[in-house]
Amino acid sequence: MAAAATRALVAAAVIFVLAPAAHAGAAEQLGRAYEAYDRGDLDGAAAVLAKLDDKKLVNRDYVLFLRGQVALLRGDGALARTSFTALAKMKGSRFAGLAPWRLADADWIAGSRKKAAAAYAKLVAGANAGDYGDVGTARYRIAITKSGAAEKTALHAFRVDYPRHPMETAAEEILVKLGGDDALALSDDEHIARAQHLTDAHLWDDAVEELALVSDTATDDVKTKRDYWLGETLFKMRRRYADAGALLLAVYPKMGSDAAEAMFHGARALSRADRDDEAIVWYRKVVATYPRSAYAEEASYLSGWLEFNRGRYKDAIAPLEASLKAYPSTKFSDDALWFLGMSHYLLGDFAQARAKLEQLAKHRGALEGGKGAYWVARCKQQLSDRDGAISDFRAIVAKYPFSWYALLARARLDEAGVKVGPFGDTTPAARGAAVSTTLDPKAEKDDLITRVDELLAAGLTVEAGEEMQRGESAYLGRHPRADAFAVLFDRYHRANNFARAYDLADARGDAALAGPPDGPARVWWENAYPRAYRALVEKYQALGANPDGYLYSIMRKESGFDPHDLSYADAQGLLQMIPATTRRVAAALSLEYAAGRLYEPEFNVQTGSWYIGHLLAKFKGQIPIGAGSFNSGPRPVMKWLDQNGDRSIDEFVELVPYVQTREYMKKVAENYARYVYLYGGVVYDQPLAVDKAYVKDDLTY
Repeated sequence: MAAAATRALVAAAVIFVLAPAAHAGAAEQLGRAYEAYDRGDLDGAAAVLAKLDDKKLVNRDYVLFLRGQVALLRGDGALARTSFTALAKMKGSRFAGLAPWRLADADWIAGSRKKAAAAYAKLVAGANAGDYGDVGTARYRIAITKSGAAEKTALHAFRVDYPRHPMETAAEEILVKLGGDDALALSDDEHIARAQHLTDAHLWDDAVEELALVSDTATDDVKTKRDYWLGETLFKMRRRYADAGALLLAVYPKMGSDAAEAMFHGARALSRADRDDEAIVWYRKVVATYPRSAYAEEASYLSGWLEFNRGRYKDAIAPLEASLKAYPSTKFSDDALWFLGMSHYLLGDFAQARAKLEQLAKHRGALEGGKGAYWVARCKQQLSDRDGAISDFRAIVAKYPFSWYALLARARLDEAGVKVGPFGDTTPAARGAAVSTTLDPKAEKDDLITRVDELLAAGLTVEAGEEMQRGESAYLGRHPRADAFAVLFDRYHRANNFARAYDLADARGDAALAGPPDGPARVWWENAYPRAYRALVEKYQALGANPDGYLYSIMRKESGFDPHDLSYADAQGLLQMIPATTRRVAAALSLEYAAGRLYEPEFNVQTGSWYIGHLLAKFKGQIPIGAGSFNSGPRPVMKWLDQNGDRSIDEFVELVPYVQTREYMKKVAENYARYVYLYGGVVYDQPLAVDKAYVKDDLTY
């Protein structure tokens, strides 16, 4: 339904506009059929499809798919088979991998269950089976075509491998008929296996309940596995960290090849439970016991980082130096070097800090090389090398315009009485590959664009964007790049697929984004920093204290403008709102909340605008701090302000203990600076002073 909600935003606007006149009626009919299907009106969809002349459409595979799908759901296996047989012959269709699954479904619906089961068995055994079909349903159907003990065994295995599957209740009912209530009994190992599957599916509470079913009389080996998975589950669900740590550290000696992982995660759990002294002891034990493991590399670094994180900068130096010495070339070595340099800096040992940070300044990238260069310049300031610091700050602004460290460098220059623009002392000429300012008729008549335009005319905007992305690479090879990019950007925007346009511009527009948004460069800027879902943002941004450009800045960082985005933490949609938070926001707005609504762009922007804007107001309109509160929640930010709010913003942000939040604050600030410059011609000046006096209200969730 999320796709239906997205496509509905532009359906009315594009019908009859893009499709050739002779085919406009057919495209409209196709759209009406999908619309009926999306709202569950199978009879209505079938009626429209019955009148639809496939020959008038270039997207005949979409008709065949929907016709077959509707037939399946209406129980007409024969019509479904006819449709999916034709679809299976259409090479290159996005439905090619799905057609064999639907043919097996059609046989099943038509009553040819043995034939269907044989087809399912082949499909289930194939690579990436889960990408096309419901493997769980296939396994259930295969099972119930068996008889006697074989059926019982297959259904039993299905229950173990697919807990909480929609067909689980049906499987249990059959098992009871075949063998009574005893047929539902599971072994301790099977309870653990089910719990593993539930954990993999992020069904944390169900996994904990399943592990509680392991018998108290189980063997020591089974209890060890149970406790290990319970510890892992509690850790991953981000609750009861102390319990998770105790469980994992108790079982690690018995975990064989998984012992290092169990010990390491146990130490991390203790740290999350604010028991840092114990965590450090265990991190050191990981290094001593399993020195060549990947866990030892991270544990060595974390033992020093934890000291830094709680303000014990002197105590952090030795373990961070030891980490660099023992593991000089790991993915943690740069972080160890960074926190070592900052430990010296915060202790006032600026010469030592400079020596460490100069190594980081050699790296590439605004958030690595820029970080090292900025803090080297700060060290020079502290060492009374004013000219050297000013020279470095100027270089940072010119090399990494609009980046967090360029914003800070401009603020430091302003503090020193030196005024520079967002690109440094001089504004460079606009750069970037040319993109045509008009749409080339030949590039628009390409078969791919004809196909996309018809889907747009049908209101199938999500599908249009997906089809274009599938054919994008070949399309770029068939036409001059300037013409091809112009058409791609145009059609992605018409399809509301801002996510793909952003990806393209971000990946291929580096040169343009390093200079001003003038001439051809502006196209790259506007696609890399689009006003996505502009009508919705402008409609709802006043629900909170959201300055122009701020919601786009958050949206870009959160979802990359993908309305269907889902994070590991269950954040959903354009602004990555969490369901639990959204329920409270919806209540404040007198809106009805239901699962899945966050994938509707309007509901997501409406609730997100209220929440994000109120958080920004709580933290006095400070862009990086307000953004950080959205990422971490307001409670940690309140704590950090109480602890470090007297520091300047550069130190405050670097001392944020959550890595993700720290980098999030930097990136949103850059996004915001670019948005206000691109669309308002405003140069954003990042204040150096922090206002620590946040608003004390009930917005603590």
